[in-house]
Amino acid sequence: MTGAAATSATNGAPAPSVLVEELRQRAGVREAPPAGWFTKLVAFYLRRYKDRDEAKRRTRVKPGQTVSDAARSRIRRASVKSAISGAAAGTLSTAATLITAETEGLAGLVAIPVAALGIGGEMMYRSLVHFDLTVQLADLFGVQFDPSDPADILRLYSLVFKTSTEDDGDDEKKPDGDASSMGKDLIHKVKHLETAEVGEEIGNKVLGESVVRNIVPFVGIVTSAVTNFVVTQRLGHTVRRYMRYQRAIDDAFDRAAKECSAHLDLLVEGIWFIFTADGHLAPEETVTLVKLLEKLDPVVGHATLARFVEDELDWADRIEQVPEDMKDAFLRALEVAACVDKEVTLPERKILRRAAHHLGREFDLARLTAMVKEFDEEGVLAKR
Repeated sequence: MTGAAATSATNGAPAPSVLVEELRQRAGVREAPPAGWFTKLVAFYLRRYKDRDEAKRRTRVKPGQTVSDAARSRIRRASVKSAISGAAAGTLSTAATLITAETEGLAGLVAIPVAALGIGGEMMYRSLVHFDLTVQLADLFGVQFDPSDPADILRLYSLVFKTSTEDDGDDEKKPDGDASSMGKDLIHKVKHLETAEVGEEIGNKVLGESVVRNIVPFVGIVTSAVTNFVVTQRLGHTVRRYMRYQRAIDDAFDRAAKECSAHLDLLVEGIWFIFTADGHLAPEETVTLVKLLEKLDPVVGHATLARFVEDELDWADRIEQVPEDMKDAFLRALEVAACVDKEVTLPERKILRRAAHHLGREFDLARLTAMVKEFDEEGVLAKR
Protein backbone atom coordinates (compact mmCIF):
# COMPACT_ATOMS: atom_id res chain seq x y z
CA MET A 1 0.00 0.00 0.00
CA THR A 2 1.44 3.41 -1.02
CA GLY A 3 1.47 6.51 1.13
CA ALA A 4 -1.14 8.10 -1.16
CA ALA A 5 -3.47 5.17 -0.64
CA ALA A 6 -2.97 5.15 3.09
CA THR A 7 -3.86 8.81 3.66
CA SER A 8 -6.57 11.14 2.42
CA ALA A 9 -5.74 13.53 -0.37
CA THR A 10 -6.63 16.67 1.52
CA ASN A 11 -5.30 16.48 5.05
CA GLY A 12 -3.03 13.48 5.44
CA ALA A 13 -5.62 11.60 7.53
CA PRO A 14 -5.72 7.83 7.30
CA ALA A 15 -8.37 6.82 4.76
CA PRO A 16 -11.58 5.37 6.25
CA SER A 17 -11.16 2.10 4.35
CA VAL A 18 -7.66 1.71 5.79
CA LEU A 19 -8.87 2.30 9.36
CA VAL A 20 -11.78 -0.09 8.92
CA GLU A 21 -9.43 -2.80 7.65
CA GLU A 22 -6.96 -2.10 10.46
CA LEU A 23 -9.72 -2.41 13.07
CA ARG A 24 -11.01 -5.60 11.46
CA GLN A 25 -7.56 -7.17 11.58
CA ARG A 26 -6.92 -6.15 15.18
CA ALA A 27 -10.33 -7.52 16.21
CA GLY A 28 -9.55 -10.79 14.46
CA VAL A 29 -12.31 -10.25 11.88
CA ARG A 30 -11.71 -11.85 8.51
CA GLU A 31 -14.42 -12.62 5.96
CA ALA A 32 -17.77 -11.89 7.65
CA PRO A 33 -17.69 -14.43 10.48
CA PRO A 34 -20.94 -15.93 11.81
CA ALA A 35 -20.57 -13.95 15.06
CA GLY A 36 -19.02 -10.48 14.88
CA TRP A 37 -17.23 -8.47 17.54
CA PHE A 38 -20.44 -6.80 18.73
CA THR A 39 -22.17 -10.11 19.44
CA LYS A 40 -19.09 -11.39 21.25
CA LEU A 41 -18.87 -8.20 23.29
CA VAL A 42 -22.54 -8.50 24.30
CA ALA A 43 -22.00 -12.13 25.34
CA PHE A 44 -18.85 -11.21 27.30
CA TYR A 45 -20.55 -8.37 29.15
CA LEU A 46 -23.66 -10.40 29.99
CA ARG A 47 -21.53 -13.28 31.31
CA ARG A 48 -19.75 -10.78 33.56
CA TYR A 49 -23.09 -9.35 34.64
CA LYS A 50 -24.50 -12.79 35.41
CA ASP A 51 -21.47 -13.68 37.55
CA ARG A 52 -21.74 -10.59 39.76
CA ASP A 53 -23.25 -10.81 43.20
CA GLU A 54 -26.89 -9.78 43.26
CA ALA A 55 -26.12 -6.90 45.63
CA LYS A 56 -23.39 -5.54 43.34
CA ARG A 57 -25.33 -5.74 40.10
CA ARG A 58 -28.62 -4.45 41.45
CA THR A 59 -29.45 -0.88 40.41
CA ARG A 60 -31.60 0.77 43.02
CA VAL A 61 -33.74 3.88 43.21
CA LYS A 62 -32.43 6.41 45.73
CA PRO A 63 -34.74 7.69 48.49
CA GLY A 64 -36.98 10.42 47.13
CA GLN A 65 -36.43 9.36 43.51
CA THR A 66 -39.02 7.86 41.21
CA VAL A 67 -38.10 5.12 38.75
CA SER A 68 -38.38 7.66 35.92
CA ASP A 69 -36.04 10.11 37.68
CA ALA A 70 -33.47 7.39 38.36
CA ALA A 71 -33.64 6.18 34.75
CA ARG A 72 -33.09 9.67 33.32
CA SER A 73 -30.18 10.25 35.71
CA ARG A 74 -28.44 7.11 34.49
CA ILE A 75 -29.04 8.03 30.87
CA ARG A 76 -27.43 11.45 31.40
CA ARG A 77 -24.45 9.87 33.13
CA ALA A 78 -23.96 7.31 30.36
CA SER A 79 -24.30 10.01 27.68
CA VAL A 80 -21.56 12.10 29.31
CA LYS A 81 -19.24 9.07 29.56
CA SER A 82 -19.86 8.32 25.90
CA ALA A 83 -19.19 11.95 24.89
CA ILE A 84 -15.90 12.02 26.79
CA SER A 85 -14.74 8.82 25.10
CA GLY A 86 -15.69 10.28 21.71
CA ALA A 87 -13.71 13.47 22.36
CA ALA A 88 -10.70 11.41 23.46
CA ALA A 89 -10.81 9.28 20.30
CA GLY A 90 -11.16 12.40 18.13
CA THR A 91 -8.18 13.98 19.87
CA LEU A 92 -6.02 10.89 19.36
CA SER A 93 -7.04 10.63 15.71
CA THR A 94 -6.28 14.33 15.18
CA ALA A 95 -2.84 13.98 16.77
CA ALA A 96 -2.06 10.97 14.60
CA THR A 97 -3.13 12.86 11.48
CA LEU A 98 -1.00 15.91 12.33
CA ILE A 99 2.05 13.75 12.95
CA THR A 100 1.52 12.04 9.59
CA ALA A 101 1.15 15.37 7.78
CA GLU A 102 4.22 16.90 9.48
CA THR A 103 6.41 13.96 8.41
CA GLU A 104 4.94 13.92 4.87
CA GLY A 105 3.50 10.47 5.38
CA LEU A 106 6.61 8.84 6.81
CA ALA A 107 4.92 8.33 10.17
CA GLY A 108 1.90 6.70 8.56
CA LEU A 109 3.00 3.26 9.76
CA VAL A 110 2.61 4.53 13.31
CA ALA A 111 -0.31 6.93 12.77
CA ILE A 112 -2.68 4.40 11.23
CA PRO A 113 -2.40 1.80 14.07
CA VAL A 114 -2.61 4.55 16.71
CA ALA A 115 -5.72 6.06 15.11
CA ALA A 116 -7.25 2.58 14.68
CA LEU A 117 -6.60 1.67 18.31
CA GLY A 118 -8.06 4.96 19.51
CA ILE A 119 -11.21 4.61 17.42
CA GLY A 120 -11.53 0.90 18.22
CA GLY A 121 -11.12 1.53 21.93
CA GLU A 122 -13.73 4.30 21.87
CA MET A 123 -16.12 2.10 19.90
CA MET A 124 -15.88 -0.80 22.36
CA TYR A 125 -16.00 1.42 25.44
CA ARG A 126 -19.12 3.16 24.11
CA SER A 127 -20.74 -0.22 23.42
CA LEU A 128 -19.98 -1.34 26.98
CA VAL A 129 -21.51 1.90 28.29
CA HIS A 130 -24.64 1.09 26.26
CA PHE A 131 -24.83 -2.47 27.60
CA ASP A 132 -24.32 -1.32 31.17
CA LEU A 133 -27.01 1.32 30.79
CA THR A 134 -29.40 -1.27 29.37
CA VAL A 135 -29.06 -3.67 32.30
CA GLN A 136 -29.25 -0.78 34.80
CA LEU A 137 -32.54 0.33 33.28
CA ALA A 138 -33.80 -3.25 33.34
CA ASP A 139 -32.97 -3.42 37.05
CA LEU A 140 -34.72 -0.12 37.76
CA PHE A 141 -37.93 -1.24 36.09
CA GLY A 142 -37.74 -4.75 37.55
CA VAL A 143 -37.50 -6.43 34.15
CA GLN A 144 -35.98 -9.90 34.13
CA PHE A 145 -34.00 -11.19 31.17
CA ASP A 146 -31.79 -14.14 30.45
CA PRO A 147 -28.10 -13.08 30.32
CA SER A 148 -27.35 -16.14 28.19
CA ASP A 149 -29.78 -14.96 25.49
CA PRO A 150 -29.24 -11.35 24.30
CA ALA A 151 -31.87 -11.64 21.55
CA ASP A 152 -34.17 -8.97 23.01
CA ILE A 153 -31.33 -6.47 23.45
CA LEU A 154 -30.08 -7.03 19.91
CA ARG A 155 -33.59 -6.77 18.46
CA LEU A 156 -34.08 -3.42 20.15
CA TYR A 157 -30.61 -2.20 19.16
CA SER A 158 -31.23 -3.22 15.54
CA LEU A 159 -34.27 -0.92 15.46
CA VAL A 160 -32.46 1.95 17.20
CA PHE A 161 -29.38 1.70 14.94
CA LYS A 162 -31.56 0.92 11.90
CA THR A 163 -29.53 -1.98 10.57
CA SER A 164 -31.38 -5.00 9.12
CA THR A 165 -34.81 -3.43 9.70
CA GLU A 166 -34.09 0.01 8.29
CA ASP A 167 -36.37 -0.13 5.27
CA ASP A 168 -39.23 -1.77 7.12
CA GLY A 169 -39.30 0.80 9.88
CA ASP A 170 -39.43 3.90 7.67
CA ASP A 171 -42.99 5.08 8.14
CA GLU A 172 -42.40 8.10 5.91
CA LYS A 173 -42.28 5.82 2.86
CA LYS A 174 -45.40 3.79 3.60
CA PRO A 175 -48.16 3.97 1.01
CA ASP A 176 -51.51 5.20 2.29
CA GLY A 177 -53.56 2.39 3.81
CA ASP A 178 -50.59 0.04 4.00
CA ALA A 179 -49.39 0.80 7.55
CA SER A 180 -50.71 -2.44 9.01
CA SER A 181 -49.02 -4.54 6.32
CA MET A 182 -45.70 -2.76 6.87
CA GLY A 183 -46.04 -3.14 10.64
CA LYS A 184 -46.78 -6.84 10.30
CA ASP A 185 -43.79 -7.30 8.00
CA LEU A 186 -41.56 -5.48 10.49
CA ILE A 187 -42.72 -7.71 13.36
CA HIS A 188 -42.17 -10.82 11.26
CA LYS A 189 -38.67 -9.70 10.34
CA VAL A 190 -37.67 -8.75 13.89
CA LYS A 191 -39.13 -12.02 15.23
CA HIS A 192 -36.92 -14.05 12.89
CA LEU A 193 -33.69 -12.11 13.27
CA GLU A 194 -30.69 -14.33 13.92
CA THR A 195 -28.76 -13.14 16.96
CA ALA A 196 -25.32 -13.52 15.35
CA GLU A 197 -26.44 -11.90 12.10
CA VAL A 198 -28.00 -8.83 13.69
CA GLY A 199 -25.06 -8.46 16.08
CA GLU A 200 -22.67 -8.45 13.15
CA GLU A 201 -24.76 -5.88 11.27
CA ILE A 202 -24.86 -3.58 14.30
CA GLY A 203 -21.13 -4.02 14.83
CA ASN A 204 -20.33 -3.12 11.22
CA LYS A 205 -22.50 -0.01 11.38
CA VAL A 206 -21.03 1.13 14.70
CA LEU A 207 -17.53 0.53 13.34
CA GLY A 208 -18.17 2.47 10.14
CA GLU A 209 -19.75 5.41 11.95
CA SER A 210 -16.88 5.59 14.45
CA VAL A 211 -14.33 5.80 11.65
CA VAL A 212 -16.24 8.41 9.63
CA ARG A 213 -16.81 10.86 12.45
CA ASN A 214 -13.22 10.64 13.74
CA ILE A 215 -11.48 10.90 10.40
CA VAL A 216 -11.48 14.72 10.03
CA PRO A 217 -8.86 16.43 12.24
CA PHE A 218 -10.11 18.83 14.93
CA VAL A 219 -13.72 18.62 13.67
CA GLY A 220 -13.74 14.96 14.70
CA ILE A 221 -13.18 15.91 18.34
CA VAL A 222 -16.46 17.85 18.48
CA THR A 223 -18.51 15.68 16.13
CA SER A 224 -17.50 12.45 17.88
CA ALA A 225 -18.31 13.86 21.32
CA VAL A 226 -21.65 15.36 20.27
CA THR A 227 -22.69 12.34 18.22
CA ASN A 228 -21.79 9.93 21.02
CA PHE A 229 -23.84 11.98 23.48
CA VAL A 230 -26.87 12.13 21.15
CA VAL A 231 -26.71 8.45 20.14
CA THR A 232 -26.36 7.27 23.74
CA GLN A 233 -29.20 9.52 24.86
CA ARG A 234 -31.45 8.29 22.04
CA LEU A 235 -30.63 4.66 22.77
CA GLY A 236 -31.07 5.21 26.51
CA HIS A 237 -34.52 6.74 26.19
CA THR A 238 -35.64 4.02 23.77
CA VAL A 239 -34.43 1.35 26.19
CA ARG A 240 -36.11 3.24 29.07
CA ARG A 241 -39.42 3.22 27.23
CA TYR A 242 -38.96 -0.44 26.32
CA MET A 243 -38.34 -1.39 29.95
CA ARG A 244 -41.41 0.59 31.00
CA TYR A 245 -43.43 -1.27 28.36
CA GLN A 246 -42.03 -4.62 29.46
CA ARG A 247 -42.77 -4.04 33.14
CA ALA A 248 -46.30 -2.79 32.49
CA ILE A 249 -47.28 -5.31 29.81
CA ASP A 250 -45.70 -8.23 31.64
CA ASP A 251 -47.61 -7.42 34.83
CA ALA A 252 -50.91 -7.00 32.96
CA PHE A 253 -50.29 -10.00 30.71
CA ASP A 254 -49.33 -12.27 33.62
CA ARG A 255 -52.57 -11.41 35.38
CA ALA A 256 -54.54 -11.97 32.18
CA ALA A 257 -52.70 -15.27 31.58
CA LYS A 258 -53.91 -16.55 34.95
CA GLU A 259 -57.48 -15.46 34.40
CA CYS A 260 -58.07 -15.87 30.65
CA SER A 261 -55.32 -18.12 29.32
CA ALA A 262 -57.54 -19.55 26.59
CA HIS A 263 -57.94 -16.12 24.98
CA LEU A 264 -54.42 -14.69 25.09
CA ASP A 265 -54.26 -14.61 21.31
CA LEU A 266 -57.20 -12.19 21.29
CA LEU A 267 -55.41 -10.06 23.88
CA VAL A 268 -52.18 -9.91 21.84
CA GLU A 269 -54.25 -9.04 18.78
CA GLY A 270 -55.91 -6.23 20.75
CA ILE A 271 -52.56 -4.87 21.90
CA TRP A 272 -51.52 -4.78 18.23
CA PHE A 273 -54.50 -2.56 17.43
CA ILE A 274 -53.68 -0.28 20.37
CA PHE A 275 -50.01 0.04 19.40
CA THR A 276 -50.77 0.75 15.72
CA ALA A 277 -53.68 3.13 16.35
CA ASP A 278 -51.43 6.12 15.58
CA GLY A 279 -50.31 4.64 12.25
CA HIS A 280 -46.83 3.32 13.13
CA LEU A 281 -44.91 1.04 15.49
CA ALA A 282 -42.21 2.44 17.77
CA PRO A 283 -39.16 0.22 18.40
CA GLU A 284 -40.27 -0.56 21.96
CA GLU A 285 -43.75 -1.52 20.70
CA THR A 286 -42.34 -3.75 17.97
CA VAL A 287 -40.10 -5.76 20.32
CA THR A 288 -42.89 -5.95 22.94
CA LEU A 289 -45.27 -7.46 20.39
CA VAL A 290 -42.61 -9.95 19.29
CA LYS A 291 -42.14 -11.06 22.91
CA LEU A 292 -45.89 -11.44 23.39
CA LEU A 293 -46.19 -13.55 20.25
CA GLU A 294 -43.39 -15.79 21.52
CA LYS A 295 -45.38 -16.46 24.70
CA LEU A 296 -48.10 -18.10 22.61
CA ASP A 297 -48.04 -21.60 21.18
CA PRO A 298 -46.07 -21.35 17.88
CA VAL A 299 -49.07 -22.36 15.76
CA VAL A 300 -51.36 -19.96 17.63
CA GLY A 301 -48.73 -17.22 17.43
CA HIS A 302 -48.43 -17.65 13.66
CA ALA A 303 -52.22 -17.46 13.25
CA THR A 304 -52.37 -14.40 15.52
CA LEU A 305 -49.71 -12.57 13.49
CA ALA A 306 -51.74 -13.28 10.35
CA ARG A 307 -54.68 -11.46 11.97
CA PHE A 308 -52.64 -8.27 12.49
CA VAL A 309 -54.74 -6.14 10.14
CA GLU A 310 -55.79 -2.50 9.98
CA ASP A 311 -59.42 -2.72 11.10
CA GLU A 312 -60.36 -3.98 14.58
CA LEU A 313 -64.09 -4.54 13.85
CA ASP A 314 -63.82 -8.33 13.42
CA TRP A 315 -61.61 -8.60 16.53
CA ALA A 316 -64.12 -6.58 18.56
CA ASP A 317 -66.89 -9.03 17.65
CA ARG A 318 -64.75 -12.03 18.61
CA ILE A 319 -63.82 -10.75 22.09
CA GLU A 320 -67.44 -11.25 23.13
CA GLN A 321 -66.49 -14.91 23.60
CA VAL A 322 -64.23 -14.00 26.55
CA PRO A 323 -65.91 -15.46 29.68
CA GLU A 324 -67.60 -13.01 32.02
CA ASP A 325 -65.20 -13.55 34.92
CA MET A 326 -62.20 -12.85 32.67
CA LYS A 327 -63.36 -9.64 31.02
CA ASP A 328 -62.05 -7.22 33.65
CA ALA A 329 -58.47 -8.56 33.41
CA PHE A 330 -58.73 -8.57 29.61
CA LEU A 331 -59.87 -4.94 29.44
CA ARG A 332 -57.29 -3.78 31.99
CA ALA A 333 -54.46 -5.27 29.91
CA LEU A 334 -55.70 -3.30 26.89
CA GLU A 335 -55.92 -0.13 28.99
CA VAL A 336 -52.36 -0.59 30.24
CA ALA A 337 -51.17 -1.01 26.62
CA ALA A 338 -52.87 2.27 25.71
CA CYS A 339 -51.53 4.22 28.71
CA VAL A 340 -47.94 2.97 28.83
CA ASP A 341 -46.71 5.60 26.37
CA LYS A 342 -48.22 8.23 28.74
CA GLU A 343 -50.79 9.41 26.22
CA VAL A 344 -54.15 7.95 25.21
CA THR A 345 -54.86 9.23 21.72
CA LEU A 346 -58.30 9.58 20.16
CA PRO A 347 -57.87 6.43 17.98
CA GLU A 348 -56.84 4.46 21.09
CA ARG A 349 -59.88 5.74 22.98
CA LYS A 350 -62.06 4.62 20.09
CA ILE A 351 -60.64 1.09 20.25
CA LEU A 352 -60.95 0.91 24.04
CA ARG A 353 -64.50 2.23 23.93
CA ARG A 354 -65.44 -0.40 21.36
CA ALA A 355 -63.70 -3.15 23.34
CA ALA A 356 -65.45 -2.12 26.55
CA HIS A 357 -68.81 -2.15 24.76
CA HIS A 358 -68.28 -5.68 23.38
CA LEU A 359 -67.07 -6.88 26.78
CA GLY A 360 -70.10 -5.41 28.49
CA ARG A 361 -68.05 -2.94 30.52
CA GLU A 362 -68.05 0.84 30.93
CA PHE A 363 -65.39 2.95 29.22
CA ASP A 364 -63.68 4.74 32.10
CA LEU A 365 -61.68 7.77 30.97
CA ALA A 366 -60.89 8.76 34.55
CA ARG A 367 -59.15 5.42 35.14
CA LEU A 368 -57.06 5.91 32.00
CA THR A 369 -56.11 9.42 33.10
CA ALA A 370 -54.99 8.09 36.49
CA MET A 371 -52.86 5.40 34.81
CA VAL A 372 -51.20 7.95 32.54
CA LYS A 373 -50.44 10.17 35.54
CA GLU A 374 -48.91 7.23 37.43
CA PHE A 375 -46.73 6.26 34.46
CA ASP A 376 -45.65 9.89 34.06
CA GLU A 377 -44.83 10.50 37.72
CA GLU A 378 -43.57 7.10 38.85
CA GLY A 379 -42.57 5.27 35.68
CA VAL A 380 -44.40 2.09 36.73
CA LEU A 381 -47.86 1.10 37.89
CA ALA A 382 -48.33 -0.09 41.44
CA LYS A 383 -49.30 -3.74 41.43
CA ARG A 384 -52.97 -4.23 42.22
